[in-house]
Parts: sequence; structure tokens; C-alpha cells
Amino acid sequence: MRYIKKRALSESAELLNDWIRRRNAAGQNLLYVHFDKKKELNDNLRSEQKGICCYCQQKIAHYQGDNYGGSHNEHLIPENGEYGREDLQVDYNNLYASCNYSKGKSKDDQHCGEAKHDNLITAFIQRVDCDKHFKYNVIGEILPSGPYKTYDEYKERYDDLTGDQRDAYDTIQTLNLNHESIKHLRKGDQKELFKILGGKTREQVKTYILTINTKDQYPRFIDMLLYYMKQKE
Repeated sequence: MRYIKKRALSESAELLNDWIRRRNAAGQNLLYVHFDKKKELNDNLRSEQKGICCYCQQKIAHYQGDNYGGSHNEHLIPENGEYGREDLQVDYNNLYASCNYSKGKSKDDQHCGEAKHDNLITAFIQRVDCDKHFKYNVIGEILPSGPYKTYDEYKERYDDLTGDQRDAYDTIQTLNLNHESIKHLRKGDQKELFKILGGKTREQVKTYILTINTKDQYPRFIDMLLYYMKQKE
């Protein structure tokens, strides 16, 4: 997972704030269901996130629609349910773009925003040190930062984990970020990365890291790629 910086003067914030001002002036409520520029908001959010899902980091290219690049506007703190916050439904800092790759699938096969539904997760994507709380392994799993090498090991030793490790594990579990489809894609991207890294010097890797971090569009699974590149750096 990756820290997503929110900018006060962003196009997303301006869009939402303008709508809020107009609704307040008319004495109308501020429920997201009534927000009439969802696609425009999604376009802006995807741009801010440099084209990746806020949770799994797969590429997202358009608003809703089918699973081939589709995404929706995700409320980090839910709109409804036990943890729902009506006052945050159109709060820019609570809105992100999440993929639709598991839309319409069975519960066990859902991931990211589709899996989270109205549940509450630790807001790692709002933490500057987000990447410090996660690591990856060669079978394509995302894991809490800690001593164990597989997701099952963290599950078996859950009671022994630190508070941060438990929060990371629970977040991975709630979002189903180790679904087989995502693990398969991560493992394939790892193989391609390892081929590239095998022929690069440390200085070349440092330059590559800088290049990736400053691109207008991030590569898929950017934090996994950076995790392995920094090991060689």
C-alpha cells in the first residue's frame, strides 16, 4: 500500500467544495448520493493517484463500467453502516479511487473497495510512512512488516504481533489483497523486475527509483517494485 498525498488546491477538492457551497446556499443536504459529478471526481482522483487503485495498486483507467480498468469513488471511512460518517461523505480527504476488478463477484473473490464495503480499516494510505508497514514475498503476497515470511505465518501467530502488525494484517485481510488473482499478477511482475535488476548497477537502480517516483503514471504494484529495488539499492 502507498501513502496518497491529498492537496488542498487539487481539482478534486475544488470540485467538491464548489458543490458543497452551492448545496449549502440552497439549504440542501450534503449526501454523496446526490453529488452529480461523480465521473469528473473520479477522473481527478485517478490522476492524483497516478493511475493506480488506492488499495491493490493495479492500473485503473476509467470510471465504473466493466472490470477492464474500471474504478469507483471509494470512501475510506464508510458512507453507511456501523462505522458510517455522514459528515465525511463529500469530504475530499476521505475519497479515493478504487478498482472495480472484483465487481459483481462472490464475496470470497472480492477485493479492495468491493471487499471493504462498510467496514473500517486503518488509514495507512493517509500515513506518510505507509510503506514501512508492509513488505512482499516471492509468491506474490503482501505482508505486514515483521519477522515472518508468509501470510499464513502471520495468521498463525496473530496474537504475538505488535499493534501495527495486527493493523496491517487486518487491513490486508479486510481488503483481500492476497486474493489469488492479485498474487498471480504480483508474482509475474516480480519475475520481470528481477530480470531487469539483474543487469543493473546500484547507481542505475537509484536512478530507476527516482524515475518511477516522478512519473505521471505509476507502474502497476509500484510499492512492491520499489520494495525490491531498494533492497538492491
